[in-house]
Amino acid sequence: DQWLSAQGCHPGDTIICTEDTGLYGKRLLMALTQAEWSVAVEKTTILDKVGPEHHRKTDGFDARLLAEYADRFSDQLRLTEPPEQSLERMSQLYSERRRLVRQRTATKTKQTQAAQQPCCPELLRETWSRQLQLLGEQITALEARIRQIVEAHAGLSSYFRLLASIPGMGEVTVWLWLIQFYGQTDLNPKKIASRFGVAPHCHRSGSSVRGRTRSSGHGASEMRANMTLAARSASTHYDRFKQYKQRKLDEGKPWPVVRNNLVNKLITISCAIWNSGEFYDPDHTSRFDREKKVA
Repeated sequence: DQWLSAQGCHPGDTIICTEDTGLYGKRLLMALTQAEWSVAVEKTTILDKVGPEHHRKTDGFDARLLAEYADRFSDQLRLTEPPEQSLERMSQLYSERRRLVRQRTATKTKQTQAAQQPCCPELLRETWSRQLQLLGEQITALEARIRQIVEAHAGLSSYFRLLASIPGMGEVTVWLWLIQFYGQTDLNPKKIASRFGVAPHCHRSGSSVRGRTRSSGHGASEMRANMTLAARSASTHYDRFKQYKQRKLDEGKPWPVVRNNLVNKLITISCAIWNSGEFYDPDHTSRFDREKKVA
């Protein structure tokens, strides 16, 4: 505050532009907001708009580029509010759950490998068994706390019930959607598919003119993996998705392409449910399908 005041800045006519730097960035956002400053948190990629690719990477250099961007593109800045405490707690609990799940998977892998090695010391086997038991208890406790937070929050519980009504969308996948998008009211399925790394991209240049359309494989890997599991579940247990999968396979489409199509379908449905506030209707017919029947 003292430095900003010395520069002649006042909360009523100043916007502070920062980068998204994770935990420290969130703490800075909360402190500035509590002090009644307006803050716009931007992605690091916006610096490409005001500076060429550079080899220099210092905080001072990036700060100057951020200031230039905020000055030149002030009409495009969007003020950022700190996340709700309930959502922040949920995000922290989920991150810890993810860490423990990965640790449990690694321990199970050791156990499996040890089963094929008769010479493995019994002490190691007992240690891994105790670790798995403890990890299981901790994961269960974290999941119970996340459920409590969701159920106690009117907004989170409302969106949870909406998304949970969609075929294949399990509890953990819905939690991820809440952490990623709660607070937004208009989700764009194309942008989200690209963000998850499942948007189909065509190849029509040079020798790739004969290549197949495919997704980038980049983006939010955890959400992509969860949506893939959701697509597999929906196409196994729900007739509508099962019939779509079989129809595409009969047309000669390879399973990875069909699976990716199913993921994109689920993303489109999830965005529509999120934006409309209406539960999934298994008998719903899209406008495109209605027009085909009329034709």
